[in-house]
Amino acid sequence: MFYKDILQQLLKDETNSINKMYLHEINIKWKNFEKAAESKAGFNNLLVKAMNDFISSLSNKKYVYNSTTRRGFKKNSPVFSNCYLNDLVSVLMSRRKILSHLGVKWGFQTFNVNLKFNPNDLCSIEKDIKFEQAFSPEMLQLTQEIDTQHRVSGKRNFHKYKTILPLIIFHTFDNLTEVDFIRTEYYANMAKSTFEKSKTIIITETMDENFIPELSSSKINSIFVLRKQYKSNDLKEISIEVVDALEKKIKELLTEKDIASCDFQKTGIIK
Repeated sequence: MFYKDILQQLLKDETNSINKMYLHEINIKWKNFEKAAESKAGFNNLLVKAMNDFISSLSNKKYVYNSTTRRGFKKNSPVFSNCYLNDLVSVLMSRRKILSHLGVKWGFQTFNVNLKFNPNDLCSIEKDIKFEQAFSPEMLQLTQEIDTQHRVSGKRNFHKYKTILPLIIFHTFDNLTEVDFIRTEYYANMAKSTFEKSKTIIITETMDENFIPELSSSKINSIFVLRKQYKSNDLKEISIEVVDALEKKIKELLTEKDIASCDFQKTGIIK
């Protein structure tokens, strides 16, 4: 799991004995989430409860850096990252049969962009048609690898290459802002330019105050607001209903079905 890797690296690098003890405490709570992810009883109920318990324990003030005692972790420490949301998505994706399909891969990875034939000039096509492709930044996504080959008609030898298509891309946030949305929209358009059937989902704990993005003309398919609220000091727990809806949406995207849009403060979903 992504968050487990973070904890293991922090434990390896930490030299402060008190901070090391804190990391072990956090790790114990995280293991409860891992156990819930492996359990088949309760499904998302156990999963969401374990995640809420973990986030609650992580918000303990003693873990925040104290300049007087020099204990705790600074706010930009990886220990406070929202990487646990990536693990939540990974658990939901691990249940999908498509992961056993040939060439399908899951995790943080790139996909190909700017696919084009680009010979040096029109007369050089016979010698080398020159296929080019670049790469996107790494994103949490489901991809399909395709091996293809081409040759100019009449020639014997093929040119072989591999292309990675983005199937479903996930972007996770603590709090979704307009800047985050614009950046995600850019990546969604990039994915669509490579593979028109690609899907993009945003998963966020809260929404920035008074910000409701318009998805009617967007390349982003859905936004799941896990706490069903705007950013606030008084946070609700992550909603089991929204996690269930997220899993349902993943299933529907893989079978090209869809769901209706509603008020995110009631459903946690923007579509």
